[in-house]
Amino acid sequence: MILDELVLHNVGVFAGRHSFELTPPSPDKPIILIGALNGAGKTTFLDSIQLALFGPLARTASRGGGSYQSYLRRLIHNDAPLDEGAAIELAFHIVERGHERHYRLRRAWTGTATGARERVDVLVDDRPDGTLSRQWAERVDAFVPRGVAELFFFDGEKIETLAELDNAREVLRTAIGALLGLDLVDRLAADLTLVERNHKADQAAPAMQKVLDTVRNKVDMHREQKEQMKRSVDEARGKLERAEKRLFDVNERLRLEGGELFDRSSELEAAKLHLAESAKDLDSRLRDAAAGTLPLQLVREQLLELAESAESELYDRRQRDIRDILQKRDRAILGQLKKQAVSTEVIKNVQDYLAADRKSQTGKEKKKPIAELSNESVVILRRLIDADLDAEIGNAQRLIDQRATVVQELDDVLQMIASVPREKALDELRQDRDDAYRVVAEATQLLNQAETEVSAAAAAEHEAERRLSGLLEKAADELGAAEDSRRVIEHSQRVRTTLSRFRHEASRRNVDRIQKLILESLQRLARKDRLITDIRIDPETFEVELQGRNGTVLLPQQLSAGERQLLAVSMLWGLGQASGRPLPVVIDTPLGRLDGIHRNHLLERYFPQASHQVILLSTDQEIDEAAWKRLRKHVGHTYQLEHDAGRGSTRATTGYLW
Repeated sequence: MILDELVLHNVGVFAGRHSFELTPPSPDKPIILIGALNGAGKTTFLDSIQLALFGPLARTASRGGGSYQSYLRRLIHNDAPLDEGAAIELAFHIVERGHERHYRLRRAWTGTATGARERVDVLVDDRPDGTLSRQWAERVDAFVPRGVAELFFFDGEKIETLAELDNAREVLRTAIGALLGLDLVDRLAADLTLVERNHKADQAAPAMQKVLDTVRNKVDMHREQKEQMKRSVDEARGKLERAEKRLFDVNERLRLEGGELFDRSSELEAAKLHLAESAKDLDSRLRDAAAGTLPLQLVREQLLELAESAESELYDRRQRDIRDILQKRDRAILGQLKKQAVSTEVIKNVQDYLAADRKSQTGKEKKKPIAELSNESVVILRRLIDADLDAEIGNAQRLIDQRATVVQELDDVLQMIASVPREKALDELRQDRDDAYRVVAEATQLLNQAETEVSAAAAAEHEAERRLSGLLEKAADELGAAEDSRRVIEHSQRVRTTLSRFRHEASRRNVDRIQKLILESLQRLARKDRLITDIRIDPETFEVELQGRNGTVLLPQQLSAGERQLLAVSMLWGLGQASGRPLPVVIDTPLGRLDGIHRNHLLERYFPQASHQVILLSTDQEIDEAAWKRLRKHVGHTYQLEHDAGRGSTRATTGYLW
């Protein structure tokens, strides 16, 4: 299934007609990205898709309490006349028996004095289909089963709920039951129980009938109380979610207004002093370096020439010493020859030979010395040129780099300090935050109280049903039931036993497959982060057990908030794959409370692969400019929702926020 177009006319904050083309232009661009600030209509967009499909059975975030007609009436834009009303059109196409078929579903309504009057029209391949229009509520499951819709159409709150594994148990029970059709099994078992009770009651004596009626009335009363408390729980949970959303928005506003910087002002001042001291220390160390041999780097070439000249002079000096020694030797030899009365000619030959030998040994006379350095000085000069200067330069460069880093950090801190708002400017926002915390606490207390009352009503109902069953059994035994009634009861009990076994076995077999799909989804998201190596789901209680390396059991509190949310997304992804339904994925505010690393995991590994069509409804803080650049290559269409607070309406334009 691919959603081709959504048209909103006077729905919620959308005044007038707004059309969104949703068909992905190619398989490698499956994402449709819709950006908006809070309150601009993202939730209305998601609710409209579900409302178009499911009508009064849609589980929308904005419905709250009250009747469906009242909800429709509230959805009509404030400036639209009630008789003009509102409408939602949803166009999609699917492949049926090898052929592509196009559907356009139009749900329109006008306001009345007490509610709204609705009309549903369905076109198939551009032709009106009256039968499908009348029977859409019964036929919609053939396109999008309502039981699995929550696995494909969800918001960030759904991820938050699943991230708490205690809440995940009930979600898994409902989702797996819907996937396997076990809700029909439960309904059949309940109907059989009612049949058994009626047959047993029919056999009771008049006196027993009165007792049975009394107990049966108690069962009905406790059941009604339980259902009423469940509605109270839903309302309380909705209030809590809205309160938490308001708190998140207020904290976000505080952050944007500089509240976080104000809270960190003392920390920033301390950082400024520390960085200024570090910069001062580095300046001192650089001056010390400059006071040593480091400046000689400026005359390194001249030092090299000086060293070469000094070495040459040392060589010449050694040669002079050799020449003096040879001259003394030669004079001694010639003196000895003369004493021995050697002929003048021989002496002359020996003298010439010795002169030639001295010249070959000492070379030419060198020029006048300039450096006049000792051998030790030349060694020190060479070490300075070949090693010490390089070490000094390396040390100075490290100091310069450290100073540049410290100066940059100091500039950043000074900039943040300059951005710290005045305390008075934040007073109103802080008051809003305190109010939001108070509302969250009240809503949490209200939810806990409602859940306690549901448990108490359920326990009272169970106790009344147990007593009613005992009385019915007693009535049947005392009066001797008729053969037909007894046979019906016995067969009904056998069927219920069989249904119970069937439910258990179906859950066990499919839970194995589902937990594997969830684990595979998690591993695709986390890749190298193999903290969780296995996931086990109890087919009876649907409790989730996480296993780490070496088979150790991981407790939820051992996971970070980001890791728990990745696990929640993996559950939705795995359950969606288990459904076998090629449905689009629509997500509202998907990244609101994720850190940078886990946000990148979803951007790179989930959104482009979640389905053949992925519609993301995001704020500028969730998919910011950096995230948009990473996601851009997978995006086929972009829209921006701009809300005009003065007119109280939203305008949709093409293009994203960046």
